[in-house]
Amino acid sequence: MMQPTVTSRVLALALGAVTSLTVLSGTAAAADIDAPYARAAAKVSTDAKLLGAKNVQSVTRGTGAGVYCVKVAPNAVNDLANAAIVATLNNYRGEITAIGAPHSYCGNNANTITVVTSDSSGKGADRPFTVAVL
Repeated sequence: MMQPTVTSRVLALALGAVTSLTVLSGTAAAADIDAPYARAAAKVSTDAKLLGAKNVQSVTRGTGAGVYCVKVAPNAVNDLANAAIVATLNNYRGEITAIGAPHSYCGNNANTITVVTSDSSGKGADRPFTVAVL
């Protein structure tokens, strides 16, 4: 029976530590979204969890109910304020607005799409959505 070498044992421990760290820290990347013609896209849950993404770094809550801040990768879009942005609610009735220019709801952050969702009466409400930059 062969004994494992010191190098193989150290490598196995290092790989195990890295894998455990990723799982514990919650930094696992969102699944890729099928959006071959979009420069950036995101599928987002009601609680701002990134369910699928392409060239999107993060989603956070903005100020107020129904406000989400979708941070697009810096090199994905040249001019987000003038880009074609489309957004839709996922399986809910209501309204959605996507703003490509820096907006106070999301701290006037550059490269951030401010998404505002509301119920069918126009009152701000948390809703799952999909947004894409064409």
